[in-house]
Amino acid sequence: MTLSAGELSRRRESFFKRREAFAALGHDGGRAAALVLDGASPLGGPVLDLGSGMGVMAREIARRSLEVESVDVNAEDQEVAASLTEGTGLESRVHFTPADGAALPFPDGNFASAISFNVLHHLADGASVLREIVRVVRPGGVLVLADFSREGFDFASRVHAAEGAVHPEGPVTLDWARGFLASLGLAEIGVSEAHHERFATFRKPAGAARAAAPPAFEELDRGGLFKALDVFAKNWLAHDGSWFLAAEERYGMDAALELDAASWRRFAAAEARRIMEAYAIPKDSGLDALARAFSFRAYSFVNPSRIERDGPVLRFFMTSCRVQETRSRKGLPDFPCRPVGQVEFETFARTVDPRIETRCLHCPPDPDAQGHCGWEFRLAE
Repeated sequence: MTLSAGELSRRRESFFKRREAFAALGHDGGRAAALVLDGASPLGGPVLDLGSGMGVMAREIARRSLEVESVDVNAEDQEVAASLTEGTGLESRVHFTPADGAALPFPDGNFASAISFNVLHHLADGASVLREIVRVVRPGGVLVLADFSREGFDFASRVHAAEGAVHPEGPVTLDWARGFLASLGLAEIGVSEAHHERFATFRKPAGAARAAAPPAFEELDRGGLFKALDVFAKNWLAHDGSWFLAAEERYGMDAALELDAASWRRFAAAEARRIMEAYAIPKDSGLDALARAFSFRAYSFVNPSRIERDGPVLRFFMTSCRVQETRSRKGLPDFPCRPVGQVEFETFARTVDPRIETRCLHCPPDPDAQGHCGWEFRLAE
């Protein structure tokens, strides 16, 4: 033990006091844990409870007669969680392990299921932790991610503020984690909300493990990976431009534009489908889904853009265009991309949801386009 008896007692008292503060606002952590487990697919044991904190979720899992490994990077929190578990009749089913979630001390496939409860917003590097959780869950196993809803975050902020502290709300969100797990090949079973919690349930494929990234990319840090995305996006755009120039040189501008539109009709549909699959964007989910899909396009690394929502209307603007700016520097007129853009944006939007109608607000060679484009989307009545 690292905590003295007095410090352990103080930490226990602090836990109960915070629990009472949440209860005064209408939030019960134990009830939230139970409802998350009720709403998720049935879990098999043993279960990994990652980021267990005071062990609220671990004890709720154990009450369901499952073996659970409580893991938290804070060894002192694990001591307090073990102390809170004493005398509950659950001691034999809950095991406490201080460990870093990005380097778990368990072999591949050690757990039938895993859960992370109100932990994501504490993480600085969600990718490393989620990869480790996936690694230690056996093929066919279940993974549950839960974090506060917006109201839950508001409760937490108020409770921490009353203690003279600030509740952290970091860059890793449930929606980001959903997209990341989808990119690893996990199947999302469902997304639900209950008692100020949002949670998503996934199943790890029963087949072969997903191939690892090439070694050079495995070694990159977050900044290096963003740089790689930037390079890929610019190379993609350069290839598109090179293709068009070759077609124009061979067949002339009109034929090249016709071929370009046909190419974008195929590519925009494929791009939208891949984005929706990778980032768990449900099909036929309207303008909110379209806005999210736009944010993951390769264009987002190439051309600055903004999205506006005005009731039943979504507007998307590319506020500058790399292609048109290059032409302007060379003294060339704007590239007449409006007919191709109409095909591109209309196809992308209808792949997300066939009900979406697309209207061009401005696009070169329109005289008011000023080298960039704007598009409007709404659901057909």
